[in-house]
Amino acid sequence: MAYIALYRQWRPGSFKDLVGQTAVSRTLSHAISAGRIAHAYLFSGPRGTGKTSTAKILAKSLNCEKGPTPDPCGVCKSCTKIADGTALDVFEIDAASNRGIDEMRDLREKVKFTPAEGRYKVYIIDEVHMLTTEAFNALLKTLEEPPEHVVFILATTEPHKVPATIQSRCQRFDFRRITVEEIEARLAYVAQEMKIPCEKEALRLIAHQADGGMRDALSLLDQCASLDGDTLTAACVEENLGLIGHEPIYRLTKAVGERAKGEVLETIAELLALGKDPMQLLAELTLHLRSLMICEAAGALAALDLADDAGAALEEQKALFTQAQIMAMIARLHEAMAELRWTPQPRITLEVALLSLCSASMEDGAKSAAAAQSSPAPAEAARIARLEAELAALKAAFASQKTSLSPISSSSAPAARQRAASRPAKAASAGTPASSSAPLHASAAPVSAASAAPNPEGEKIYAELLSRLQEKQRISVLACLKGASFSASGAGTFRLHFASPLLARRTMRDDYRKIIEELLAEIAGEPLSLSCEAQAAPKAAPPPAPKKKPPLAALDEIGPHTPSPKPLEIDENELSPEERSRLQNAVSLLGGHLVDLPEEQRIAALAASGKAVAQSVAETAEGTDAPPPDDVPPPGDEYAPPSEENS
Repeated sequence: MAYIALYRQWRPGSFKDLVGQTAVSRTLSHAISAGRIAHAYLFSGPRGTGKTSTAKILAKSLNCEKGPTPDPCGVCKSCTKIADGTALDVFEIDAASNRGIDEMRDLREKVKFTPAEGRYKVYIIDEVHMLTTEAFNALLKTLEEPPEHVVFILATTEPHKVPATIQSRCQRFDFRRITVEEIEARLAYVAQEMKIPCEKEALRLIAHQADGGMRDALSLLDQCASLDGDTLTAACVEENLGLIGHEPIYRLTKAVGERAKGEVLETIAELLALGKDPMQLLAELTLHLRSLMICEAAGALAALDLADDAGAALEEQKALFTQAQIMAMIARLHEAMAELRWTPQPRITLEVALLSLCSASMEDGAKSAAAAQSSPAPAEAARIARLEAELAALKAAFASQKTSLSPISSSSAPAARQRAASRPAKAASAGTPASSSAPLHASAAPVSAASAAPNPEGEKIYAELLSRLQEKQRISVLACLKGASFSASGAGTFRLHFASPLLARRTMRDDYRKIIEELLAEIAGEPLSLSCEAQAAPKAAPPPAPKKKPPLAALDEIGPHTPSPKPLEIDENELSPEERSRLQNAVSLLGGHLVDLPEEQRIAALAASGKAVAQSVAETAEGTDAPPPDDVPPPGDEYAPPSEENS
């Protein structure tokens, strides 16, 4: 007969044989006894903790000849077939390879048929989280309302990937990791039944390496029992599983604590010469440092799952490191383990990591971290004191500013308006163009009429307002305020005087006024409403009448001594239609009449008209650089600066 692996031979056959899952076995046993059998179950937990075994036990309990019973006999025809995997009514489906919608549709069609041999048709879907979304949707309706003779058992190691709609239709049981003591006891029982001589320490090593899974523990025991020898020892387990072992780890930790860098490198070289894996070395060293940290913090050795000789080693080595140093060392080892996955030179990474544990910087860093947690640094304390002093000074300045902001007498307002109105006249007399391209900055603001007013605080607020607008890139608002000057402040109002009524109206619109009032509230420490005023624009004088030029038809050759031009006479019959149209337009605009002339006079008249046109063009070109008249009225609102949203 072919050899059967230990994890298959010793798979639990009843709820009593389940290891470490007392809550699950007790709940299911009571449900079967009370006849409260659900139509769907969801078993979730780490690998090797008994999910599939529990599903088979439940199938046996439902279809046993003595059942339904929480204690299946295991010898009847139904129990035997379920254990062998040949039962016609128990279907084990691997969702990793049957994950499509077609398989779920086929399952949905087959559940309608009654069981062939037993009472229930049991569908065990392993790794159910591997099903596609379409397959889950196809299974959903059947899972919600299956026939009375069908029971679904879903098993998964990743329950978060199972849709909530599926979970809500199942009774969920969470399988926990099995403790080292429980695994060790089960291994001792199996080794005794299989007549495998083992040391207790060897079984404990296997239980540690199983990482909470009973199936992994039985597989490791089966692997280590194949070695030659009378008794399975801890050394055999370490050699077979590639473990570093306690003694090298203790020696390496002591060398790190004493900063014996040479001994650290020698230990690394010995372990690598024996074929040990650098990743395994870092993992076991990290676990030992974790034991040191917990031993130093709590002193509870019973809950650490340690070896028999680990207690003495921990008591000896915990004095070599502080708590902060151990945590810093563990963090450094985790970084090295991440680097090992990508580095082409694992030995160099291992040596660098362990030598860094011996350096003084690791110890100094841990000490500085502990000191930083206990008390603030002197530089930080000085910085806090300086900020508090600046805050007190600002509060005092704002308090004095509020007291100095008093209403301005009504007599000063006309004077401020008069000074603001005289500013453009002075600029024009100095020859400065009104459209000067000065930079929009607080320092380049025009001299305001309120500079002589007895309110320096208002001037400061106005200067700060311009600066804030420049910093916030409110260029269009700043362009409007460039033509304004501070007038007065008081009674919650901040008054500005504008030389242009257009700019005053634009500034008082909601978008610009809201921006300015928010900045004024930040600067002054209290809400201030904006008030804009401007002088009425003078009435525009009528433009001078243009000087009438001699009509083209009346021009003759103009010389330096000619007192008046002679009439220009042109033969209209010889002109082209286009020229005739131009001539009629000129006559209608400039006046005159047409006179027929002989050919000689016609040629002389054409030459004279060419000179007159050239002179007119020259005069027009010279007139483009002339400054515009001062009495042109200001433009309408359509030429105002754009709103801030569009700027």
